[in-house]
Amino acid sequence: MNFIQRAVLYCFRQKRKTLILLLVLTAIGTLLLDSLAIRDASENAASGMRTAVGGKLILETDTEGNYDFVGEDKWGASYVYNGDYITLPIIDAISKLEGVSGYNVEDSAAAYYAAVSFQYLPTNYNVNLTKYGDYGTFTACLSSERCSAFESGKYTLIDGQHIMPEDSYALLISKELADYNGLSVGDTVTLYDSYLDSEGRNPIVEMKIAGIYNGTEGTATGGEILADQLQANCGFLAYNTLFDLYAPEYKNGAEYSSLTIYVKDPAEIQNISNKIEALAEIQGKTLKLSISNEDYQVVETPLEALKGSVTTTLIIITLTSFAVVTLLLTLWIRGRKREIGILLSVGKSKGTILFQFLTETFVVLIAALSLSILLSYFTAARVSTLLLPEIGETGLRVQVSAEYLLPLCCISFLLVALSVITASWTVYRLKPKDILTKMS
Repeated sequence: MNFIQRAVLYCFRQKRKTLILLLVLTAIGTLLLDSLAIRDASENAASGMRTAVGGKLILETDTEGNYDFVGEDKWGASYVYNGDYITLPIIDAISKLEGVSGYNVEDSAAAYYAAVSFQYLPTNYNVNLTKYGDYGTFTACLSSERCSAFESGKYTLIDGQHIMPEDSYALLISKELADYNGLSVGDTVTLYDSYLDSEGRNPIVEMKIAGIYNGTEGTATGGEILADQLQANCGFLAYNTLFDLYAPEYKNGAEYSSLTIYVKDPAEIQNISNKIEALAEIQGKTLKLSISNEDYQVVETPLEALKGSVTTTLIIITLTSFAVVTLLLTLWIRGRKREIGILLSVGKSKGTILFQFLTETFVVLIAALSLSILLSYFTAARVSTLLLPEIGETGLRVQVSAEYLLPLCCISFLLVALSVITASWTVYRLKPKDILTKMS
């Protein structure tokens, strides 16, 4: 009878021990499989958090040492920037880099317009600075969705669509202003530009309402004097509009003094920063690049703690499992000295006996892993809240998939093999004569 047959017969003969080992290995396999699922779920959650938080790079003009003196007047000395600006070729090159998720330019109060076809919400004093009344101010942007007021949640778009980099003559206005004038998305409004009037150009400008947002309600203090001091009278404007209206002032076309660059994964922000600095389009330009990563730094510590907790849990489960199985097998193998002595006396080698012990345990392990796979589908999410309550509360999506089977089998078989070898060593290292002596 070979060692495989003896191993199988032993499992059937020692039903109680086999059942105990089966339950122990099933519990271990279930915990290991759940832990692998939790590890991946936590890594996905961490990746999702990084993506949600994102990272920012700021490319801007370097004004240090790049101003020319142009003269003095009654207001004092005048200087003009003589360096480079951020142009469309630079923006295009940056947007094509892997890891860059978007970009934006946001200039607050970049344009002042009086209302011609509608009225601004009145203030207590109703100051009329133009023939059409007071000014409202507009933030010029490439992507209104990326503007700080929308990213922070202060404003929320409730109708229409956000301003995009390719848009022109597009506006976002507040719900308060829209309701006050009965305006809706798609309406065209007429505005007055006093600067164009002073330059002898057509001061009447028509723009289309692209979207309406809320968030200005309840922000009035009652002490506003000018119309633009009411947040509801301010809005957002497509940046291309300015380049078109003030073409003579922009002789070189679209130029920006600052560009915010958004990174998908803030962990890669330094790598992306290096790629941007290496672009041929900005080499030799008086531009500087800086990292603005404060939002990610706020969540970086919890993310690292999360990953550490999962790793620690896996290590603890593995070591504890090894200790439990080794102790159990050690007690049982020591009780089998008579069997070992008889096998040695009839010429069976120690290696053959060891393979028999391994086979016995592997037979039970295979059955245990089968049960573990079934149990893990129901226990993974629950185990995550028990083992790692600090991440279980975040609603991790823990799922057991087929890709975990290979690492589970590798870990389980290696763990059991080491346990059997360790448990057998106290008997295995003895000489046959010593074993037979102890039997008597």
